[in-house]
Amino acid sequence: MAEGSQDGLNLHMPKKFTLGHEMNAGAPCLQCGPVKCEGGLDLHFWRKICKTCKCKPEEHDIKTVEEAAHKLVVHSLFSKDSPQGHIRDYFRKLEEANKNKGQQSEYAKQYAWVPPGLQQGVLMKYMESLPPEVKPKVGSEGAKYRRKQMMYQLPIHDHDPEYCDNLTEPEKASMRQFCEDRNQNALGVGDVREKTNPVSKWEGAIYCGRHYAELYKPRCAACDELIFSREYTQAEDRNWHRKHFCCYECDRDLGGLLYVARDGHPHCMECYNRLYARRCFECREIINADAQRIEYEGEFWHATDVCFKCGMCKRSLIGKQFLRHPRKNQIFCSTDCAKRY
Repeated sequence: MAEGSQDGLNLHMPKKFTLGHEMNAGAPCLQCGPVKCEGGLDLHFWRKICKTCKCKPEEHDIKTVEEAAHKLVVHSLFSKDSPQGHIRDYFRKLEEANKNKGQQSEYAKQYAWVPPGLQQGVLMKYMESLPPEVKPKVGSEGAKYRRKQMMYQLPIHDHDPEYCDNLTEPEKASMRQFCEDRNQNALGVGDVREKTNPVSKWEGAIYCGRHYAELYKPRCAACDELIFSREYTQAEDRNWHRKHFCCYECDRDLGGLLYVARDGHPHCMECYNRLYARRCFECREIINADAQRIEYEGEFWHATDVCFKCGMCKRSLIGKQFLRHPRKNQIFCSTDCAKRY
């Protein structure tokens, strides 16, 4: 990627830019706050989430250099060498906007981003038409929202193998071919214009970069990267790199092992039992995920004669009628046992 600028930000960066785990380490989480994300961003080495709070990097107050990497992706897409005329026109507008940055009106300067190449009157009409909560004013929630959307819709790892987790040479070649085909045949850009004549209805569908890619390639549910290998794992109605189908907590390979999915993320039995397993009302021991259990009024029991039994006479209640006394906080086989307890 060549040096360039986007959204009025001057980019003086190396040709290849890779996110280092130290670069944004400690950035506070804007979603969870310091209580859940104590110590701030601690990036997992391939999941692209914080190890502490499980939120994505863009949910943290990351430094400008991280945003710059994503803006370089945008700049590389809208190239002056594009075979598509409207892409070359948009590139020209970006270049002109950057050259004239110092001459921006006071109105434009209040925004972190404005569409390039617009007359002042058209620009004001467009920006005022945006809902207040998404207006990208400098330092506002709207500006943060736009940043998050840009990073989500145009993931760095969808555009360059250098940002992916150890692709093989055939996978790199396949990805480069995919990117070239996408840029030549499908890439487009919306143009802001003042409506003067009736606009014809658009026929067909349009997609952001992320969802266009997913029309043609599966995306790994663990690392968020597109899958370019021929073999991969399908589980829980999602796709996974074979090397990434592992426990969400400890990264243990789950190939051929029992696991439990929670919120769509697979957990090994040990981690699931440690973090989420219920405790038996009777013995207070953990009920393993693969063990049978009985649930009643928010309480749980091992489905054994030893645990699910009358609180008075100790007879097993498995497969039998029972009652629970609200004040005595026990289960009984009969009203007689409940009275005697």
